[in-house]
Amino acid sequence: MAWFNKASDADLRQSMALASECAKRAREHGDREREEAFHEDLNGMITEAENRGWSKGRNRD
Repeated sequence: MAWFNKASDADLRQSMALASECAKRAREHGDREREEAFHEDLNGMITEAENRGWSKGRNRD
């Protein structure tokens, strides 16, 4: 079980934003391996968010 399966909604939301920003910066610096790793984590977080009933797109308060 991944850590984000136990995370609060707020923690999951914050982690998704951080991972997205890190993937963007890795791409900007040409670090494909790191970018792919962040996208892999994001995919798991997105699945968890969907399992929680979050709609597609940004989850706003």
